[in-house]
Formats: sequence, structure tokens, C-alpha cells
Amino acid sequence: MKKTLDIEGKVLLFDFDGTLVETEVLAREIIHRYFEERGFEGADAFAALIVGRTWRLAVDLMIREARARGFELGEPDVLVGEFTQRYRVRFREGVRLIPGFRELVEDFRKKARFMGIVTGSHRHEVEEILAVHGLGGFFDRIWGFGDYPESKPHPAPYLTALGDQGFVPGEVIVFEDSKAGMESAHAAGLRWVQICHEAHAGEPDPRSLLVLPDWRHLKI
Repeated sequence: MKKTLDIEGKVLLFDFDGTLVETEVLAREIIHRYFEERGFEGADAFAALIVGRTWRLAVDLMIREARARGFELGEPDVLVGEFTQRYRVRFREGVRLIPGFRELVEDFRKKARFMGIVTGSHRHEVEEILAVHGLGGFFDRIWGFGDYPESKPHPAPYLTALGDQGFVPGEVIVFEDSKAGMESAHAAGLRWVQICHEAHAGEPDPRSLLVLPDWRHLKI
């Protein structure tokens, strides 16, 4: 059964990875393979650290986790470069949309006052993926890596979007999939819809306006 959401005249801010597209699956696979190639145990735990985070923040957490286990991973910038290079190769092979979004995007655009993307990914990567799927013209603005001082779960990404456009929290609806993203929205005083397609949060968050398996379960 579909759940109904009133978006008429609203400001809609979408996370990207895991919310609109399945890129985080690729990111986890890349990290998992990296650690397996080097014979490290616990590759799944390291791969999980990318969910809802930028590559730099995830790498910092990986280094911290590795040190707790008694080994060093190397320089953060080198690791970020390695992961992002592998990621670029993979996402050019094709990134899928979360099911149902393509069917809704035109109605989103017709009814919403503003549509933006707030993500930890680089803006040029987001633009490239949107262009591949013919979605580039639907969004008014993208806030990506480097556009705000702190990454999710810090509220800075969403507070930056609000401040740049002069939006007030009551007119904004956020769409997120990860714990880090939902905590970021909550700390910024925003309401959100939880997308569970990749189940990054582990379980439904009772604070969410709606909890959706994917976009096919939403009526606007």
C-alpha cells in the first residue's frame, strides 16, 4: 500500500547515495575488496563506515578502527585517492536509480517549490550520474563535498542549504536513507522521509514522517 505525502509548495532536499541512486552499494564493494586484497580481517566492518559519509570522513574512521586493531593503513590522502579512483571507474559502468524515483520525479518538480540535493559526494559526480539518467534539469541546486564545513551527521550540510536559500525548517522536507543523514536532518531541525531500499539505517526511525521501502511506495 502506498503512503501519501503532501509536497505542494514545499522545499525538498534529497540525499543522493542510497536515497536516489544505488552508489553506496558500489562504495561498499570497493572498500570490501580493498581490504580483502590486502588480507585484512573484518572487511565488512570497514565497508560499513562509508554509509552516509564522505570518503574523507570514512577513511578517517577506517584509520582509527585499524589502529584500535593494532595496524596502520597509511596516509589518509593516499587512501582517499585510491578509493575515489576505483569508485569513478565503477560508477561510470552504470549506477541504477532507486526503484520508483523516475516515475515520481516529474510530479515532484511540478508540485515542489524547490528541489535540491545535499550529499557528501562530489558535485561533478552527482551531475554526471543525473545526466546519464536524464535527471539533470529537475534539481535547482546541488550541495556536495566541499560546500559545507562538516559532514553528516553534523547538521552543517542542511544548515548550509537553509542559509544559502533563506529557507525556514517548517517548509522543508528531507529524504534520507542513513543514520548519519537522518541525524544531520534532525540536528538541523528538519523533518524527513526515510528510504529503506538499501537498509543503511538498519531499522525504521520512529521520528521519520514516513518510512518507505523504496519510491514505489510513495504517492504525492
